[in-house]
Amino acid sequence: MRILFVTPYVPSRIRVRPLNLIKALSATHEISLVSLLTEDYELEMVKDVAPYCASVDLVPLPKWHAYANCLLAFPTLTPLRIAYYRSPSFARRIKEVIRRQNIDVVHGELIKVVPALKAVLADEKIPILYDSVDCISWFLQQQLETTSNPLKKAFVYSELQKMRRYERYALVDFDQLIITTSSDREKLGILTGQTQNIEVVSNGVDIDYFAPWNEPRVADSLIFCAKLDYFPNAQAILHFCEQTLSLVWKHRPQVRLTIVGSKPPQSVQALTFDERITVTGYVPDIRPYLGTASVVIAPLLVAAGMQNKVLESLAMGMPTVATPRCSRTLGAQDGVHLLEADEPQAFAKAIVELLDNPQLAQQMGEAGRQFVAEHYSWESAANTLNRLYSSIVNAPGRQDLAAKLALITWEASDPAEANSYVYGMPQKNP
Repeated sequence: MRILFVTPYVPSRIRVRPLNLIKALSATHEISLVSLLTEDYELEMVKDVAPYCASVDLVPLPKWHAYANCLLAFPTLTPLRIAYYRSPSFARRIKEVIRRQNIDVVHGELIKVVPALKAVLADEKIPILYDSVDCISWFLQQQLETTSNPLKKAFVYSELQKMRRYERYALVDFDQLIITTSSDREKLGILTGQTQNIEVVSNGVDIDYFAPWNEPRVADSLIFCAKLDYFPNAQAILHFCEQTLSLVWKHRPQVRLTIVGSKPPQSVQALTFDERITVTGYVPDIRPYLGTASVVIAPLLVAAGMQNKVLESLAMGMPTVATPRCSRTLGAQDGVHLLEADEPQAFAKAIVELLDNPQLAQQMGEAGRQFVAEHYSWESAANTLNRLYSSIVNAPGRQDLAAKLALITWEASDPAEANSYVYGMPQKNP
């Protein structure tokens, strides 16, 4: 089968879900990729996904264009996270690749690509599987509940109302919806009224890559790994440092915290005023940091979908403390695979318990790795997708339509897009 992945960013070791799904599916299918390019550094990440693709097309989205989109959308009913990524060039390139590569099915990921997918459906009657990953309305509802600043709260409330409307009406035209957890499936199903058309496809972990580290762990060391320009991650570590870390220091003042992740905002960088806190910024490989810490923390206040950083830490056999919103969607058992804690006092107590009891930490780390190995496989996710692709491609009337589309000759339609990037095969506009 010829499958086209459509993403708002380049799949990579940072964007693990599309990368690993493409990798697993490429064993039996021909995969093409069309992605927006919103940051120059993403060009370096193409090497992660290109070996598994027949073609890779990147469509630049300049910052000024994205900001202009938001300004125009602000007084409308369109959520800003949808407006930001709108790109007519993106939609045109998707249509061109569908014809050029004779695509059988389109796999779109995240709400950010929905306008482009809808534009494709206006011209191409091709089956589309849409991966919501999580329910964005539920995510915004949690953000609203945990935001105290009145202006931010008003903004989040406005975006929540717009997103509820968007998710309710914009997703019904897709042949199949998938999502990472059953709780998000339930919430998205309530909005769309089509729970039966939403299937759970969980994330996985490459347990060979995320294996226990061979170097010794640093005593009394905590680590938080996350993409730090993502508001819930920055919010989580700021809240932890303000409310919880002092309670840990009360019992063990020598404890050090390392915060690992790209694009830390100034508020996170400012935490280093205490020499016991280190902020690394972007690192090419998080495993040496994860693998040598005493305890991994995941103190998120807002969490929708599946938290892959928790899965990765468990896969490496790391003792982990997480908020229930992080851990419960995974099916991990509190006190067996990790420790759950919500309030600052309980979170600090759980950390100190693991630091005080290395035997418990080791036992929990081993149980966590076994749990991930048994329940989170990318191959299992790919098998589910194989079944869903076949179902929508072989739906009544689809086969005759596919034969007609195969007769269409692809021609590049917009010379102005000559600055886009194409990998894997010669193009008219390289």
